Amino acid sequence: MKIYIDKDRCTGCGACRRACPKGPRIYSIEEVEGKKIAVVKDPSYCLGCKMCTTVCKPDAITLEN
Repeated sequence: MKIYIDKDRCTGCGACRRACPKGPRIYSIEEVEGKKIAVVKDPSYCLGCKMCTTVCKPDAITLEN
């Protein structure tokens, strides 16, 4: 599974990390270019459940097989 995060849309709220069953292993919230955003650490843990995309209010996450 590939996880794409639109850095322009992401607000760094951490909803993806909290909703994901493997959240802390996959996502981290980091400051990039002065803005907090979600960063994919290890997509190999992704179960493909799409909980992250469901809770992402700015619609910044895309999953692809």
